[in-house]
Amino acid sequence: MDDRSDKRIWAPYESFYIHAMLFNTRSAVASIEWIKTALEQMSSESGSSLAQLDRRSMLCELQNIILQAGALSRYFWPVRQGHDARAEQLRAAFDVTEDNPLKNRDLRNEIEHFDERLDAYLYEGVAGYIFPEFVGHLPNSDGVPTHIFRAYYLDERLFEMLGKRYEIEPLARELLRLHSRLLRADRNGGRLGGK
Repeated sequence: MDDRSDKRIWAPYESFYIHAMLFNTRSAVASIEWIKTALEQMSSESGSSLAQLDRRSMLCELQNIILQAGALSRYFWPVRQGHDARAEQLRAAFDVTEDNPLKNRDLRNEIEHFDERLDAYLYEGVAGYIFPEFVGHLPNSDGVPTHIFRAYYLDERLFEMLGKRYEIEPLARELLRLHSRLLRADRNGGRLGGK
């Protein structure tokens, strides 16, 4: 075992990190493409194309984007101490700055601890309009409380989980950018760096 004290990634091991992160970006990119195709079909069709949209699949694809972003986030901002040198090396190699959308882990935590948050949400008591899943335009409030467990608002391009709303587009753009950079690194002999 390597006894290096800085715990940076040794050059022959860079490929392992590239391939591990490519697993996440490939899955996220597939979900982004699914959503893009579904939205393009909706906008090109006449009539009630929203009624024909597979809403559950769309919400699952959105949730997958968030889960994969959360997994990538841990490479760049580790949860536990002792991995800072590796994280710093990866951030530098992929031009990931502190204002990167991957750094915001609120949505990842929302999904990873969904069971606990659902318990807390429901224990408070839920009354009014209740939607387990919703895809459409942001509903107008008519004074009756609305509870939406998982939603995507097409007009605002917001994803909602248990009453909290999040922008998906900045996350999707960053995942696509990272995917491209990771593919380039893989073609570059499995080495970090190189633009």
